[in-house]
Amino acid sequence: MPASERTVSIPANWVRPARILFAAASHADERAFACALSEAQEYRSKLILFHVFDVLATATEDSAGLRSVDYERATLYATAALEPLRQRAAALGVDSEIVVKTGIAAEEILTYARRHSIDRIVMASRVPGRVGKFFLGSVAEEVLRSAPVPVITVGPNALDPKVHGHRLRRILCTVSHLNCELQPVMLAAQVARTLDAQLTILHLIPPRAESPLDPGCSTVTLEAELEKLLPKSVPREVQVRALSAEGSVAGEILYQARQRQSDLIVLGAHPASMLSTLTRQGMVNQVLAESLCPVMTLKHVVPAESLAEDESALKNVDFLAESTWLAGIF
Repeated sequence: MPASERTVSIPANWVRPARILFAAASHADERAFACALSEAQEYRSKLILFHVFDVLATATEDSAGLRSVDYERATLYATAALEPLRQRAAALGVDSEIVVKTGIAAEEILTYARRHSIDRIVMASRVPGRVGKFFLGSVAEEVLRSAPVPVITVGPNALDPKVHGHRLRRILCTVSHLNCELQPVMLAAQVARTLDAQLTILHLIPPRAESPLDPGCSTVTLEAELEKLLPKSVPREVQVRALSAEGSVAGEILYQARQRQSDLIVLGAHPASMLSTLTRQGMVNQVLAESLCPVMTLKHVVPAESLAEDESALKNVDFLAESTWLAGIF
């Protein structure tokens, strides 16, 4: 079934979130908090200031050499550290709540999001190098991979919102596997329509040597398929670009975002093996590491429609082996 003939459901709360979770580290990232606060103000959402404290960091040894944790003291300390953020939110008329948990950060964030109807997660990422990721893992990556809702990540190179501004005027959504990425496209379109923002849909075609296209599939065909997906009321531009054999997926995304001065990049977060991610560094990881604007990701889900018995109808758009060309996150 052609992509344009399939319907994709986008929950209304993904577009206009009622509850936003800001995942705050011990020292909250100012740019990430500014993004979360701006989102909460724009949509009149409740903002959850969420922190998970490190049990080992707060443990003390008694006279017998046994380590114990003063949970009450640690919770009070974390709450006090987040109080200035709550006051800033209150000054802007944003309803906020401080929540402090103990445990493994990614697990606590995901559990709270599922149990308390969180509609969007905002967090910062330091994006450690390949060795750092292998040994230390990444809270941001685990949340991106598993979150049931859109996640906005502010990377280490994101511009200061005081300079860049908070208003979303230009959104770039990149797709490369249309059958598995209809949700990110529709989410980006709905957000653009809600905010009256300019939307650019960029469909990247891999080198033919890695993923040969059906002879009948042209860039015009792909652009037409994408055009049919988008609401008529959304100001947009659709581009299909073919990468050379030496082309970098992340590099092309970052280049297009900078050329258009994008305020938000929307991506589907594809899973990938550890080896694939380590050797390629992961497309999502590279974009987060270098993007000048926040990046919204939506967990990769294979729609049931793409598993239809007659797969010949999908050849024009279902041409990409995600595990080989588009390494995501592990």
